[in-house]
Amino acid sequence: MTTRHRTVADLITTLTAFDPTAPVRLAINPQWPFEHYVGTVTATPGINPTTGPGDTDLTGPDGAPTGVVWIGDGGQIGYLPAEAWLDLHHDPYDDLYGAA
Repeated sequence: MTTRHRTVADLITTLTAFDPTAPVRLAINPQWPFEHYVGTVTATPGINPTTGPGDTDLTGPDGAPTGVVWIGDGGQIGYLPAEAWLDLHHDPYDDLYGAA
């Protein structure tokens, strides 16, 4: 089952399980397995993202939108290693129904 990182804190918590000196890559589309560098990171304070099935309201305690942190694609490197593809590969419909 796919894990969705809903907040910066969720992503940071997950990343603490890995070697902090290890390079970070994006696997943009496991169906077409290429690896990409992490690009620019930016934010849109006060603007919520498009939400999908099962997503909850993204407002702060004051009722204002929480905003979003965006991680950009820094460019394609090459093919995703088979081991990574196997770990990431899943049924695309898992993201639509019942993903955490």
